[in-house]
Amino acid sequence: MTELQNPEFWVAFAFCAVVLIMIKPLKQKLSGWGKARAALIKKEIDESHQLREQAEALYEEYRERTKNSDKECLEIINEAKKEAVLIQQDADEKICQRLAVRKKDVQDRIKAIETNAGQDITAVLLKQVVNKTKELLQDESAPPSEKEMDKALDKVFHVLEQATFK
Repeated sequence: MTELQNPEFWVAFAFCAVVLIMIKPLKQKLSGWGKARAALIKKEIDESHQLREQAEALYEEYRERTKNSDKECLEIINEAKKEAVLIQQDADEKICQRLAVRKKDVQDRIKAIETNAGQDITAVLLKQVVNKTKELLQDESAPPSEKEMDKALDKVFHVLEQATFK
């Protein structure tokens, strides 16, 4: 038998013919699918590049903002420190003024108390002198001598001077 009469030859030939006929449309479909997939991948890559550029631009913008905000924060802190020093100085001045006023008030009160105390002591001493003098003058048994009276009056004047001029 010749090869052309062999059924296996014709089956193999038919199979090859069908495969050859099917390869062209399959090749076009596979090539179209590959091109579509490549276009989709290219589109996604382009979008990712755009997103990356936008992200980098935002990053730079925020970086500049943080630099500026750091400078602004330092300026605000320095201003606050200056204001705190001024407030502290003002408070110190007010406290010194209040203390000076209170000190003067206390000194005035002390002077008034000293004056009143001196006057009170003088009044008490004078009362005691008057009472003692009355007792001595009323006592007839032993009238004091002039020398004793001078000595007693000197003591009274001495006590009065100490109480009055302190």
